[in-house]
Amino acid sequence: MRRRLIYTVMAVLVLFAGFGTILSAQMIPGGSMGFAKPGTKKVQIRFRMVNNLILIPVVINGSDTLQFILDTGIENTIISELSLGDTLSLKYTRTTPISGLGVGKPVDAVVSSGNTFSMPGIEGTGQTVFVLLQNLFDLSNILGVRVHGLIGYRIFSHFIVHIDYERRMITLHDPAVYHPRVGRHAAVFPLTFRGTKPYLTATIVNHEGVKIPVLLLLDTGLSFGLWLIPGTAPGLVIPPGSVATYLGTGLNGRINGHLARIPEFIMGPYTFHDPVVGFPDTLTFTPARTKDGRNGTLGAEVLRRFNVTIDYFNKKLILEPNKFFHTPFSVNNAGIEISAPVPGFRYYIISDVRRGSPAARAGLKKGDRLKTINGKNVAHMTLDEINKIFYKQPGHLIHIVVIRNGLKFDTRFYLEKFL
Repeated sequence: MRRRLIYTVMAVLVLFAGFGTILSAQMIPGGSMGFAKPGTKKVQIRFRMVNNLILIPVVINGSDTLQFILDTGIENTIISELSLGDTLSLKYTRTTPISGLGVGKPVDAVVSSGNTFSMPGIEGTGQTVFVLLQNLFDLSNILGVRVHGLIGYRIFSHFIVHIDYERRMITLHDPAVYHPRVGRHAAVFPLTFRGTKPYLTATIVNHEGVKIPVLLLLDTGLSFGLWLIPGTAPGLVIPPGSVATYLGTGLNGRINGHLARIPEFIMGPYTFHDPVVGFPDTLTFTPARTKDGRNGTLGAEVLRRFNVTIDYFNKKLILEPNKFFHTPFSVNNAGIEISAPVPGFRYYIISDVRRGSPAARAGLKKGDRLKTINGKNVAHMTLDEINKIFYKQPGHLIHIVVIRNGLKFDTRFYLEKFL
């Protein structure tokens, strides 16, 4: 007999470099999902994009509207955290260990089945979700907006999904009647699948000028543009001049590695010059965790440069360049990471300062509370807006005022080239 599990969050919740969660858990049948009105052929859902990640509204069992990251890199729907005042009724079945990227042990999650999902124009029944018993990702803190979980395969397995990064609009099409139009500047890429996850092939040019074919996981939940796994192909190594750094967070904790630029990344007719690439360390990508044979992951910093159609039914990816196509690949040239300890409130602190960076030399410290940046009160800024300032080109002057131990600390520095 199933017990009913009620989650009610009553307590105040006291540089997202990359995400790309890869779950390892039993794949559970996910019920049905379709259009709320019979005869509907497509539904459009406006999304919010934060740090290249797509946030869509989801209601579970009549709950308040929750915000989920749309992530092709996951199989099962995850509830990663609940916020102040959230109330969610779930049917409890059992607990199970799940694992993913990062250094650490598998974590426990509650498996809840028989749930109803709704999104604008979409309804789902018999849905299974995994509820993490610990807030491992801390997504709301890192992104500065409330994020409750991740959803992927349950949507992509029922609809052909078109993502318009310019208009911030997702269109879900009925696969029985939809035939994508391929524009003159668009390209079609075949997808292969390992279980429920999509992969495509591309080419990189390494620091010695050698072209290397690579198999990449297609992951809309990775805010980076490209991750490559050293040693998985001849010539695929961490290039000279790379910088050791924290790349992101997975189910098993921190993902450390290196950042570097490579000469070229080539996908069909599209060539990107001097892209920033993450190279996760070998503790993260052990052979046991890369049985799919991939050489890396293609993420949203590249995908956002296109209007994207993801078609699991015909095993195709269609890319058409948009206005972001020629945007340079940038990095944090300030050397500070900012977080929002109370998501939903524009209250920001410095969560990390890179040693030797312009911010460090200017005297900024971890724990400082931001007050103004370039004369603007941060209470009128989103975390995304703040971070974009640090990603500007070298030479920009940053005037920042922080509060430390109740006193103002006023300093200035210039952005300097990091990579």
